[in-house]
Amino acid sequence: MAIEFSERVPVGAPADVVGRIMCDVARWPQWTASVSTVERSGTGPLTVGETVVVRQPKLRPSTWTVTKVGPTGFEWTSRSPGIRNVAGHWAVDAGDGTCTAELTLSFAGPLARPALLFYSGLVRRYMAMEGAGLSAEATR
Repeated sequence: MAIEFSERVPVGAPADVVGRIMCDVARWPQWTASVSTVERSGTGPLTVGETVVVRQPKLRPSTWTVTKVGPTGFEWTSRSPGIRNVAGHWAVDAGDGTCTAELTLSFAGPLARPALLFYSGLVRRYMAMEGAGLSAEATR
């Protein structure tokens, strides 16, 4: 059974603009303090199958594999011993020139619950930081 986290942030920008910002993962360290560095295996637009190494403060580097990409966001997965993560980054059109950024992160596997005893607060803080930074970046 997966443990789910989500952050929904209203953004005063169109979904396609917010989607482009989210998919430009190499630039994340410029607008969210929850990400220190990002190293892509590819160039150009984010693609399914591409791997991305993300470094975050207080966490070990993690390698993510892109599983879905669209004009308004993407999804990727990561594995570590005993844990499988799935993270979604999607902009949902509100119909009035704005959108809602929907950020999701799930933890599954035998070590998911024990790990979250230590990290759930950090996960929530980082997701809130990402949402706030994304909104600020999209409305600049």
